[in-house]
Amino acid sequence: MYRLLRNPLYIYLIGFSISFLVYILNWSSLYPEISTSMIIFFTITFFCFGCFGLAISYLKLIQRTYSKTKTKQIIISAFILLFFYFIEFIVEGDIPLVSKLLGRAGVHYMEFGIPLLHGILISFNSFLIAHTFSTYLSTKNKLLLKVYFLLYIPALLFFSRSILMLGLLTSVFIYIHYSEKLRFKNQLKLVFLGVLVLYLFGVLGNLRSGGDYIYEQSKATEKFMKSSIPKEFYWTYLYVASPLANFQNTVNKTERVKKDFVGFIFYENLPQIISKNFGQPLHIPQRDLVRLIPWLTVGTTYAKSVSYLGWLGPYLLFILNLIVYLAIIMFMVPKRSNYHITTLSILSVIILLNIFANMLVVTGISFQLAYCVIFAFFERKKFVLKT
Repeated sequence: MYRLLRNPLYIYLIGFSISFLVYILNWSSLYPEISTSMIIFFTITFFCFGCFGLAISYLKLIQRTYSKTKTKQIIISAFILLFFYFIEFIVEGDIPLVSKLLGRAGVHYMEFGIPLLHGILISFNSFLIAHTFSTYLSTKNKLLLKVYFLLYIPALLFFSRSILMLGLLTSVFIYIHYSEKLRFKNQLKLVFLGVLVLYLFGVLGNLRSGGDYIYEQSKATEKFMKSSIPKEFYWTYLYVASPLANFQNTVNKTERVKKDFVGFIFYENLPQIISKNFGQPLHIPQRDLVRLIPWLTVGTTYAKSVSYLGWLGPYLLFILNLIVYLAIIMFMVPKRSNYHITTLSILSVIILLNIFANMLVVTGISFQLAYCVIFAFFERKKFVLKT
C-alpha cells in the first residue's frame, strides 16, 4: 500500500474511493442518490487510471532519483521570490497578518498582491517549497531545511492557505518517495494523527459556524445525530462527500444542455490566469455547477464540465487530463532528472485534490508543473558562448 502512493495515477483511485466510501455513510439526507450513469463513469475512469498506472509501474518510469540541485541555486531562487514579495508589500502598504493582529481593516487576503504577478509568485513559492524539501531529503543539508521553513513565511503574512496546504501535502508525498519503509508503529501514529486532525477540523468548524447551524442546513440525519459518533467528524463527511453530491446534483439538474465547446476549452482546460483575465473581454460566457446549498461550492474536477457539454464534458475532460498526466510522467520530466520526485509529488497532490475541483486550471497549482518541466529541460542543456 505504501509503495502504491508513489504512483500519481493510483492516487486517483485512492482519492475517489475514499470519497465514495465516505458518501455511503449517508449522514445527510441532503445528498442525492448516486446514479447508474455516475457509477459507470467512475468505473471507466478507475479502469483506465488503474491500467495506465500498472503500465507506468511495469515500465519503471517512477524512480527514486535523488535531487542534486545546488544549494546556491535554491537560495538565489528564494531570495528573488522574497524580493518580489517585498515589492508587493510595499505597493500594498500593508501586511495582512500585522493588520489582523492590530485590529485594523487592512487589505483583505483575497485582494492582496499585484494582479498576474501574485499568481505567479504563489505558484513558484509552492514549487520551491516542494523542490527545496526534496533536495534536503536527498542531501541532508540543514541549511535547506531552514530555507524550506522560511518559504512558508510569506504565506503566513498574507494568509495564503493554498501555499500552506500545497506545501505540506507535497512534502508528504516527497517523503514517501524517499522513504524505504514505514514501520507499522509509525503507520499507527500517522493514523492516530490523521483522526485527531479530522476531529480538530470539526471542532474549529463548529466554533466558526455556531454549532447546530451546520447540521440543520445540511440536513444531518436523525440516526447520525443520535449515534455515539463524535459530531465533529460530520465536517469531514460534509466536505469529502459534498463534491460528489454536487456533481450528481449538476447531472440531475442539467438536462439537454446547449453545448458550448469554446467555454469548455476556455474555462475547464486553460489556466485561470488566462480565463479570469480574458474571459470577459473575449465575451466567452462562463457556466457553473448546480450546488445543493450555496456554501458547498465544489463538485469534483468534473461537475462544471457537465454544464458546458452534458455527460460528454466529464468524459472528454477525463481523457484530456489523463493525456496531460501521462505526458508529464513519460516525456516531460525524465526519471533521471533532479526534478523527477518533485514533479511526481506535485502531480499526486493535483490528482488527489481533483476530488474537490479541477486543479489543472488553478494557476497556483498547475504552474508548479510548468516550472518542473522548464527546469528539467534546461538542466540537460549546455550553453557555449562562441567568440
